[in-house]
Amino acid sequence: MTPLVRNTRRVLHIMRTLAVFGLAAVVARYTPPLARWFPLAALSGPRRFRRLFEDLGGSFIKFGQMLALQPDIVSLEYCDELFNLLDRIPRFPYDRVEQVFREEFGKTPDELFDRFEREPMATASIGQVHIAHLSGRRVAVKVQRPSVDTDFAGDIRLMVLTMRAIRRFGLTSLIWVLEPMGEFVAWTREELDYRREARYGDRLRRNAVDNAFEHVPAIDWSLTSRRTLVVDYLAGMTVLDYLRALASNDELVVHRLRMDGFNPSTFARHIIDNFLGDAFRFGVFHADLHPANLLILPGDVVGYVDFGITGVLSRYSRRHLIAMTLAYTRADVDRMALEFSKLTSSEPGADPAAFRAGLAEMSKEWYEGEGSATTFKKNFTLVMLDMLTLSRKTGIWPERDVIKYIRSAIAVDGLITRFAPGFNVGRHLEAVCQQWVTWEARRSLLSYDSLANWAMSGAHLIQDGVARASTVLRRIADGEMMARIEVTGSQDKDGAVRRRTLRLAGVAVGLMGLVAAGGPQPFGANVFTAELVLAGSTLGLLADSVRRLRVERRT
Repeated sequence: MTPLVRNTRRVLHIMRTLAVFGLAAVVARYTPPLARWFPLAALSGPRRFRRLFEDLGGSFIKFGQMLALQPDIVSLEYCDELFNLLDRIPRFPYDRVEQVFREEFGKTPDELFDRFEREPMATASIGQVHIAHLSGRRVAVKVQRPSVDTDFAGDIRLMVLTMRAIRRFGLTSLIWVLEPMGEFVAWTREELDYRREARYGDRLRRNAVDNAFEHVPAIDWSLTSRRTLVVDYLAGMTVLDYLRALASNDELVVHRLRMDGFNPSTFARHIIDNFLGDAFRFGVFHADLHPANLLILPGDVVGYVDFGITGVLSRYSRRHLIAMTLAYTRADVDRMALEFSKLTSSEPGADPAAFRAGLAEMSKEWYEGEGSATTFKKNFTLVMLDMLTLSRKTGIWPERDVIKYIRSAIAVDGLITRFAPGFNVGRHLEAVCQQWVTWEARRSLLSYDSLANWAMSGAHLIQDGVARASTVLRRIADGEMMARIEVTGSQDKDGAVRRRTLRLAGVAVGLMGLVAAGGPQPFGANVFTAELVLAGSTLGLLADSVRRLRVERRT
């Protein structure tokens, strides 16, 4: 089948599905007695809405998953139903699972694992997860849907064609969709290769090794391929299951978690701390933080799975994102606009002045009170959505890596609003961002550029001092200056301290000269780092010797 035929069939399927569900909604609303002859019309509004995304399939399921995390946009009743798109998509049969393993490894799951459970524990838009046992340990095995390449590829082609048409025909009113649409295409292509997900997961695990409240499972590379992914099994309840228990008033599940020490506010704090720590310290963060990907582990530890969408931030972006988030928490709209502008690119006809004016106007709906008494009228999700809407209208759009951060921050805020409604996300964001601002300042102070500048300044000072001393000695030798030299006796101890001080000063000067002449070098196990350590140690000893010399002279 040619791409043109596939695209045409996909478009016809989308149009037909929308027409059928639209008719069902009209019948359910205006002619209820006819609903019994129309099964879709007989469904409740939330269930029919969820079925729409399932029938559209492909990328529309991902869009439905995003809506499930936005209780301020979609009502809680609809969010609860859309949650089923996260892990309760219709499964595909086990013989297709065997087909994938034969194509990837030439063997069936029963031949590769000690035991493989045929019924999946969770199903999603791209794949489904099975529990298995391998070499005496329990593992989670994610297997890609056999038709996912075709389904998603069709949607990607349609999006690419749409973007080309917008550019070719100069549809300026639709230019704003190019950036988010291009980002969605990039995300989808990333998710279709499990090897990329495994690499991100492995990196996040190494970054979290010193974080007691962030747990990322280990990857089994021997059975990971483009369409299969094997990781250590995390034994814990997903946040999604916890939300379902809350929605259904399942007091037994909630009580059992609380008895195990689960505290929703502490868990929410750890989610934010982990997210900002990964983003600001390492520049790599989990960018698909929906509740089916987060697990509640003992001690309020957050367990993470599914790394198909992972964000990567440059140091430049991190610095300005910290400042922007901190400005938001402090109601500093001018600083917020300034930092946001440094993270964006402008489209033809962009209007930065209109953006700043619009931001100032919208901020009146974000806060109430002044100074330390300022409180948030809108949560972080709605504020970020307001900013994205304004950026679209004024032709100013965030860079791609920043889009992932904003999307993830929105997801975190929407999620915490659901399971810890009393938790003040804004105030905790302020405290954490202030810590990262301080950390960034200290890191900049001790960066290579700063230390190299110090060394160069010291070298220039030494060179200047030598030149000045040489000039003075020359003038004395030529008789231009009179010098009176008086030799006095001193104790041997005093002389020893003097000689030690002079030697240390010489070593320090030499080391600073080497650092200054060495050129840019990264930190690590190299000569530059060794020179810095030796120079620092020598300067410390020099300071101690000068202090001892002063004491000796006083006595």
